[in-house]
Formats: sequence, structure tokens, C-alpha cells
Amino acid sequence: VTTTREDIELIKLSTDNQQLSTCFFCLCPNANLYISNTLPNVEVLLTNNAAITLGTDSLASNHQLSILEEMKTLQQHFPQLQTMQLLQWATINGAKALQMDNQLGSFESGKKPGIVLIENVNETVLTKQSAAKRLL
Repeated sequence: VTTTREDIELIKLSTDNQQLSTCFFCLCPNANLYISNTLPNVEVLLTNNAAITLGTDSLASNHQLSILEEMKTLQQHFPQLQTMQLLQWATINGAKALQMDNQLGSFESGKKPGIVLIENVNETVLTKQSAAKRLL
């Protein structure tokens, strides 16, 4: 929650390609709210093309371990975030961060991703009633 533009610039300087492609920022917004009642500066991360993924931290600092709830919290506090972008953070970016994107994170030949249906979506916006149902 305290990452600044200067921090990101320092990371860029320490990478070979001057990009953040190998450094992922894992956002756990519900844990951030639980611990410090604040959220990361998502705009700074987006403006600097930071690679973002989502996490839940743990039950010691969160009421549930649900990536969908993390997505809903982010969309509630940052309404400009598109659901499609949040889905990317929750799927392929998570697989890339764990270096498992050759197996998981997207629908491609040779991969074995899980399939989760998100119900109760208003057009393309998550709602408080949105719920996840694992299909595979």
C-alpha cells in the first residue's frame, strides 16, 4: 500500500529491459483494508505499466480467501477498473507470477486451467451479489 512512483522507477532501473515484466505486484485489497484501512495506489501501478496479480493474504488478515471478493473490492473502490482487466490479474497474471503460465491461466492448447463461472454480473460489472461457482 505504500509503493510509490519512485519505487517503481527504481525497480525499472534494476531490470534489464527497463520494464516491470518480471516483477509482479500482488494486490490483496481486503487484507490491506483489514490491516491498515487503506488500499494500494492502483493508479500509480497502472500508469507505470506494472504487472499486477491478485491474492488474498491469509485468514489472519482477511475474512475470506476469495479472489472474486478481492476483485469486487477493487472495482468498488476503483470503478474505472474493468472486469476484464481484473480477470486478467486473477488468471494469467497470477500464473505468470508463479511461473506456471505454460500450464495454467488461459485457455490454450496443452494447458489445464480451471473454469469458474461468475454469476450475477450486471453487464460487465461485478455486483455485491456476484458469486463464483467452480465448473472444472
